[in-house]
Amino acid sequence: MIPIVSIMMPAYNAERTIEQAIDSALAQTMPDWELIVVDDGSTDGTASRAASRAERDARIKLVRQANGGESAARNTALQQMQGELVAFLDADDLYLPEHLALTVGYLQTHPQRDGVYTDGFHCDEQGRRLQTLSSRRRGPFEGWLFPELVAASDVFGPPLCLVLRRRLIDQHSLAFDPAIVIGPDWDFTTRYAHDAQFGYIDRPTGCYRVHQNNITHRVDLDRRALYMAHCREKAIKLPKFAACPLETRRATFYELLVNLLPGHAQRQAEIVAWPQFTALPIAMQAELLRLMASKAIVCGLRHDQIELWLRQADRLDPSSRQAARLIRLYRASPRLCQLAVRLRKTGQVDPTRRAPLGDVALPATDPEGTI
Repeated sequence: MIPIVSIMMPAYNAERTIEQAIDSALAQTMPDWELIVVDDGSTDGTASRAASRAERDARIKLVRQANGGESAARNTALQQMQGELVAFLDADDLYLPEHLALTVGYLQTHPQRDGVYTDGFHCDEQGRRLQTLSSRRRGPFEGWLFPELVAASDVFGPPLCLVLRRRLIDQHSLAFDPAIVIGPDWDFTTRYAHDAQFGYIDRPTGCYRVHQNNITHRVDLDRRALYMAHCREKAIKLPKFAACPLETRRATFYELLVNLLPGHAQRQAEIVAWPQFTALPIAMQAELLRLMASKAIVCGLRHDQIELWLRQADRLDPSSRQAARLIRLYRASPRLCQLAVRLRKTGQVDPTRRAPLGDVALPATDPEGTI
């Protein structure tokens, strides 16, 4: 019998938590599901522990493959799935008992929605509940969420809380991008949201475990910025990016060009020639070019593009004299210019320099307090 919902579980060296994760699927009040566990080349007891559960319940299927990364494991799971709905459960996370009953029930009674998401909890390695997922999100939003997902990854957070219709995935041949180590789920759901409508259920239905083995902790901040940049570049090139509000488009280019790509001048120069950038209002283009140059100066970079960007900004918007003043100061003394720009930016925090989830420590309001 074909199940209603297929759950994907990528797993790599998760022997300490995978049994709890699988047991949280087994504890679901809605029994019509299959769980595809993809062991991505683990070197510990992950596969044997998953196999012991699979031997007891035919709804659990274990697939073993050579290590290829999170996206490769998720794509293997997609290829194995039979259900009309797709759910997500990583090997270190947990469902609360009514996750599938609530989400599947919602989609069954809301045929106009292509996906649904819920609230949940961050928890520590011992399973103590910390902040809610919603405390770190914008929204909640419903309907066409593509512009919100383009703006930032804090609409859903971890995919644990999501259930999607597989029809749309198949229709658009969607898959997880193996070139993205940090943010493959954000990239995937952004492309899914391009043509989807979402609903929201204001109930916590899962627990996302925060620990030092999370991929977001293992990858250094510079590499993380480049993966995030790749996600944004792909979003900008999607057809409906032009339909996003102007401020969303401006903020996307600001994050990409100013926060994520300093030190990658050639890549920045290519992006400011894209039609999506030149479609922005002239004054906005000038502002972004000036801010790119300022960030490069602050970072102590020395390259020809800095003065080129400032001249281009001044040419596009001569009514703003900021670019012209920076050109003169930069030509006179790059070091003095750096000090002046740094002084002006005193107190501003670079979001790419903050460790992800480093501040998740507030207690939850849930009375039980543990998983």
